[in-house]
Amino acid sequence: MIRVRPLLRTAAVAAAFALLAPVGLRAQDTADDDPLNRVLFAPELLMQHRRAIGLTDEQRDAASRLIQDLQGRVVSLQWELLDEMESLTESLEGPRVDLDRAMDRFSEVLDRESEIKRLHLELLIRLKNLLTPEQQAELARLRDQDGG
Repeated sequence: MIRVRPLLRTAAVAAAFALLAPVGLRAQDTADDDPLNRVLFAPELLMQHRRAIGLTDEQRDAASRLIQDLQGRVVSLQWELLDEMESLTESLEGPRVDLDRAMDRFSEVLDRESEIKRLHLELLIRLKNLLTPEQQAELARLRDQDGG
């Protein structure tokens, strides 16, 4: 006999991780499918072209601190999101679902996801603000030249 509860938990965890794909940070995103990619710069792009844009040691260190700070904050939120997803899943189990309870749990999931995306956007903006206008223009040119 297949146990439904472990399958639902597994599905909830998988869904939580799938929903964590940050806007503008995925390496496979291109300017065509992510409008933020046209005006902001992924950390990977910045690191890849650091020499070509003349990134200073101070800028590199500041970017590293920003990325490390984001990672610490997001990991905590990811744990919270997993807890919220499990709570939502549990509220959906059984033959009858308490609609208000389920919707409250779903709102908590959306709140965690929103906070994670907000933090990613904040990082992208802060990284862009570290760069001079000339560095931004060169990084945009390199991004476009690379096809993304």
